[in-house]
Amino acid sequence: MRTEVASTAPAAQFVAVLDRVGLGMTNAAIGTAMDLSVDTVKYHLRQAYDRLGTANRVQAFAWAWQSGLLTRSAPTGAPPALTDEQTLILRIWAAGGNRLDVARALEVRERAAELYEDAVLDVFGTRKRVVAVRRALEHQLIDPAGDTLAGLTTPMAADSGQGRTRHHRTKGAAGASGPVATTPAELCHRSDPVERAVAMLRSTRGLVVHLGALAALPEVPSLAEVLAGAAPRGAAPTVVRLVHQALALGLPCALVLPSVAVDPDRAVEVVGLRAAWSCAVRQGAHNGTAAYVAAAHRLGAPADDLLLACTADQVPVAGEAGFRRVLATTSFVPRTEPRRAPAPELNGLERRIAELAAEGLTIAEISGRVHAGEYLVRHRLADLRRRAGAVDDAHLAVRLITTELIGTERLRAGLPDRVPELDQAGRAVLTLICTGTMSEAGANAAGLSLREARTVEARVVRALSWRGSRTHAAAVALVTGLVALPPTPLWVG
Repeated sequence: MRTEVASTAPAAQFVAVLDRVGLGMTNAAIGTAMDLSVDTVKYHLRQAYDRLGTANRVQAFAWAWQSGLLTRSAPTGAPPALTDEQTLILRIWAAGGNRLDVARALEVRERAAELYEDAVLDVFGTRKRVVAVRRALEHQLIDPAGDTLAGLTTPMAADSGQGRTRHHRTKGAAGASGPVATTPAELCHRSDPVERAVAMLRSTRGLVVHLGALAALPEVPSLAEVLAGAAPRGAAPTVVRLVHQALALGLPCALVLPSVAVDPDRAVEVVGLRAAWSCAVRQGAHNGTAAYVAAAHRLGAPADDLLLACTADQVPVAGEAGFRRVLATTSFVPRTEPRRAPAPELNGLERRIAELAAEGLTIAEISGRVHAGEYLVRHRLADLRRRAGAVDDAHLAVRLITTELIGTERLRAGLPDRVPELDQAGRAVLTLICTGTMSEAGANAAGLSLREARTVEARVVRALSWRGSRTHAAAVALVTGLVALPPTPLWVG
């Protein structure tokens, strides 16, 4: 039977509760250990917050520890090495801050702050903030006395002792770590780009490459040929050598895919790096930072511990995502026009079927309009999807419209006087539909779960298509400018 307490809790009780909070125990586990109900544990925590003037359990524990209310345990093992950013995050937690406060202090977006926080938890081998703070206090890595949340979350705050500076730590040849100052986007402008790139790569925990850095490159030996010692066909571009070097060092590689309709498998196969990628994420057109953050998360490292190779236009986006070491392809890879196969001409029947599909007509309705059987209509649409590399009819309609292979006069004539306005989530989901990337990975890159994306999709289709057709909604979005895509389909013949 549980023992309940009266309205005034003895100090010893809330101190005992805080001591168990520092071990990462949940309220239910604390109640079981102390023979109390969960409500009584919550009562003691509220008493602790009131008496110590704190906002949450992490801050309450840190203040109780600092005030000498808790029995200080001896640290186990050697103290972990922390960067200035990681130390700052621990101090923010100890001051009662949350992820939004961390994002404000590090001058990054909230999703990037999550990666920084995960890295701190990984250092201490826990998923509980309070446990990380306790171990940092045990090793005297932080001293919360005098810290205020307002002072810690001021961007670029100058602070003596435990002040924050804008740098990361790298390991030298002897293994000793030391601060190396970097700029928000460190570009490569040296005469020997390969040497510079590889030197940067050796101090990173992984490599992220934007597909745009690969899409315009000439063919090079496949990875198997390179590992077998085959000579390059001409001078191998630096970005390809960089990926090969990363593989030789055992570093994971992530591929960031542009939001436009491209075939990543074909693009990667052209440069012979199909087997190189640990993961690939899609870059949403309305949330460009999300894909870089997702790539860093999947590689298990903060963005400023990774090296990014991207096109010059992606450098500012990468900077927002937290990348501090960026190689811009304009500085070390000759840019050439992508080699594309010419788009095939459509015959009259194919064009008519595609135009009616873009208008949102069903297979049966199209069959009646073109005076052909439903089987023939289905077969022609399937053949067009295969030739256009489209994943569905909506993706096919977008590709045909952007390349002007089908007309949009009838589609435009049926538009309402005023097209409904969409919020950011609606536009992001429309982009996923139009680029054929409505998947769990695509939704996550847009900052949504797949279930949320499907819900938004249903709302968007109802708003844009009076036929209730997904294909019609995508076509309307394209011709009205709700979604802007360049004409870059990869026809496969």
